[in-house]
Amino acid sequence: MYRIVLIPLLLLILAVALIPLLADKAAILDIATSALYKETGATLTVAGDTELTLFPTLGISLSDVAVVLDGQDHRDLRARSVKMGVQLLPLLKGNIAIDTVSLEGLIVRSEPPTEGVDSGTRGTDIAADGVAALAVPLSLKVKRLLIIDARWEEIDSTGAVSTLLELVKLQAMNLNLEQSPIAIELQLTRPGEQPMALSLDGNLRINQHTQQINLDKIVMTISGATAIPVQVQTNGTIDVSREMADLQLTFESGETHGTGSLHYANAESPRVDAVLQLNFLDKTLLALAGPKAATAAGEASTSAGWDEALPLAALRLIDTQAVLDIKSARFGDHTVNNLHVNLRALNGLIEVSDLTGNLYGGELAATATLDGRGDTASLNTRGSLTRLDIATALAATESAWMLSGDATVNWQLGSRGRSTNELIAALNGPIKLTTENVVLQGTSVEKSLCKAVALTNNESLTANFPANTRFETLFASIQVANGKATLNPLRAELPGIALIGSGNYDLVKQNFVAAFKGRLSEKLEQLDHACRVSKRLTAIDWPVNCAGSVGTEPASWCRVDTAKIVQDLTINEGLDKLEKKASKLFNKLFKKGD
Repeated sequence: MYRIVLIPLLLLILAVALIPLLADKAAILDIATSALYKETGATLTVAGDTELTLFPTLGISLSDVAVVLDGQDHRDLRARSVKMGVQLLPLLKGNIAIDTVSLEGLIVRSEPPTEGVDSGTRGTDIAADGVAALAVPLSLKVKRLLIIDARWEEIDSTGAVSTLLELVKLQAMNLNLEQSPIAIELQLTRPGEQPMALSLDGNLRINQHTQQINLDKIVMTISGATAIPVQVQTNGTIDVSREMADLQLTFESGETHGTGSLHYANAESPRVDAVLQLNFLDKTLLALAGPKAATAAGEASTSAGWDEALPLAALRLIDTQAVLDIKSARFGDHTVNNLHVNLRALNGLIEVSDLTGNLYGGELAATATLDGRGDTASLNTRGSLTRLDIATALAATESAWMLSGDATVNWQLGSRGRSTNELIAALNGPIKLTTENVVLQGTSVEKSLCKAVALTNNESLTANFPANTRFETLFASIQVANGKATLNPLRAELPGIALIGSGNYDLVKQNFVAAFKGRLSEKLEQLDHACRVSKRLTAIDWPVNCAGSVGTEPASWCRVDTAKIVQDLTINEGLDKLEKKASKLFNKLFKKGD
């Protein structure tokens, strides 16, 4: 942007110094082209008409203008027209007062860097624009800067052109280098998004000798990107020569507010250190980061878009250390309170050394590492979620599971993949689950087993059983491998029943298969007289088979394998009879021996 403004400024300076040559447009352009190349290394060409005026303002108008920057920068600027005017009265006093600078049909085009030129080098070249801009005499003022219909385009390795940003209009009033208030308004959009309007107001002070820019209560208002306008106030300093910035921020959007600080340093690679405190964050504010971020947050409970490739190339460009403290953060149907994140990202390696918060009434504590330096990302995470409210968690996921109680989860997982679904499908590691006061609503395991017991007693149940199943204890040891969670073992205790079993849960398809063996005790008779448990019934395992998916009714998941029970009872009774016969025969033989 600085070089865009610099082009007409240089032309004007030269025109003022060479007033006798005003009639010779070719000579003026030659001098301007030489000066521009000397100052910036850029080449200026004017393919269209050139017009010069003296009254009411000293002005120049150029059409079909192109500026090609140095070879390493891989950028060029084009404009349908460039117009500028200088106030004549200040010229008589030896000052330059620019009345208007206008650019229409501006196109900024970037090409892929040549081999050996990395993003850090490009960042240094771009920052040099600001240094060149500060070389403009401090007395210069621009009453009005107008840019209409501008685009930032990028050419990929195949030659295809894509538009990254569209600037509908930019208007800046009273641009100056003398600490006076500056007002800037602009409308911009990204392809496929709603137009966004920005306004900027405040005091800007520039020291040419130290090449420092001081920002004093610079207020930026963003409209259109979110339902409620966002206002950001900035104070701090920008050191152009050292390519550094230290800023303090305050943030406000409706009932959402926050504070933060930002440190930028462009050494070997652009480095951003940030600290941010917010009272609330949801997909509305995430829209400022683009539609994908907002969509991902709004559909966090679904797998929509999870097959898309991870943005590994973009991750490798990040060099940042950030600390986030958010009172309440909402991601889709999930709300995390008192969220604290300590993050370090460099060259595609993202490390979350401290992640804490309150989720579904439980306390979250975790660490995670995402390594995106190769073609395939690797993920490693470990942590715990203690005293999770099961009912609240299931309600947030709109699950058909009707469970209540408290749970504690501990995990240590790793994975590799190129998309979110691939990472899920390749998860490996242990998970430990312990619970308290767990109730399975909508199905009664005790009733199912008592039916089978009553059948063996040739009786029918008469009691009213509770509609739910209350577990006295429930423990699961889970091993995740290749997208499937294996429960082995799963132990549960109910009144009069002890269950142990194993099963599998598919993390991608969200279905499960499990088999349990129940051991009965005499306590079952307290539920129904027909549910009397004799010694022969306590001696066998009572199989319970379960299968289903998250979207089905829990009542259909499990059934008691009565055929297997009858078979085991028959075998045991046969063995018992055989044992009795052997005992009698032994006794007879023993008496004969006497």
